[in-house]
Amino acid sequence: MVPAVETWTLTIAGALGAGLGLWALELYRTPSSRALEAGTLLCVGMAGAILNATAPQSPGFVLAYFAVSGLGLRFPPRPATLLAAGVIIAVDIGILTTSTHVATSLTTSDLGLAFVFVLAAATRSARAAHARTAALVLELEQSRAAQEAAAALAERTRLAREIHDILAHSLAGQVMSLEAGRLLAQRTGADPRLVTEIDRAQRLARDGLGDTRRAIAALRGDALPGPEQLPALVAIAQSQGLRATLTVHGTPRPLAPDAGLCLYRTTQEALTNAAKYAGRGATVQVVLRWEQAAVHLDVTDTRRPGLGGPISGPGASVPPGGYGLTGLRERAELAMGTLDAGPTEDGFQVRLTLPTEQATAEESR
Repeated sequence: MVPAVETWTLTIAGALGAGLGLWALELYRTPSSRALEAGTLLCVGMAGAILNATAPQSPGFVLAYFAVSGLGLRFPPRPATLLAAGVIIAVDIGILTTSTHVATSLTTSDLGLAFVFVLAAATRSARAAHARTAALVLELEQSRAAQEAAAALAERTRLAREIHDILAHSLAGQVMSLEAGRLLAQRTGADPRLVTEIDRAQRLARDGLGDTRRAIAALRGDALPGPEQLPALVAIAQSQGLRATLTVHGTPRPLAPDAGLCLYRTTQEALTNAAKYAGRGATVQVVLRWEQAAVHLDVTDTRRPGLGGPISGPGASVPPGGYGLTGLRERAELAMGTLDAGPTEDGFQVRLTLPTEQATAEESR
């Protein structure tokens, strides 16, 4: 037969090992099942109750404190209270069967376990309240951002409506009046130069109407023109007498809306200036180079001596003094890019460099 002392020692060692092992499991590899976790903590508490009964002088009762604190932290109030009450009752049973000072031991044990449980439950409630507050603050910030975006969109829509009502209607009326004037001039046998000028003014009005509609679309948040519209610009330039070509190198990369619009406007302005200053039959090379972190645009025009003067159409609308290029430089700076423009031996060159969205994101980190 096994001596009683050895049985007592094995009981203490087994309870202590089981309690510590289960508590380590709860700390470092919390069971995924809530029921399994509750059983684990309950077993830790029972191990503490057994140790408190078999070895009252040992610190085994601490396992019961671990159990009730874990239950208070991990479970909602009602199930946590029921499970903690089971641990406390198990500890009280041990005290009733072994202690010589039952009243004092029960009072001390129950008050200590209850205090630890209430403190743990209060901590859990405070954490939950903090999480709810953080979620509410996040929702409030998102709601405020949404309201600001809605207000900005409403203001842009109002401005777009005003521009459309005032400028677009006016330009549309000019187009109609100029068309009537052109037809009248043709029927009355007016000077052909007058018909040409009226036709040019009509095209200018139509181009202005198109630009106005694009500006209205931008205010309303519609898609802005970008590099995908460059072939259309080159085709228009070709139809107006320029020997324009477009060459693209590399793989296109995403651009911010402002950067794409800057690329489009720069090409448009460069082609317009070529039509005005280089003259009919001039050669214009539009080269677009995509790199990992940037996109480069080169627009170079070359005059052809002995050919006609400026092309009638949008080119004639560019005022002298380079104000268009100044505005493009400002656009490039706002898009975190650079723009250089200047004469060459036999023409003019515009060079634009813009960062892609990937490069912009890396710089903002």
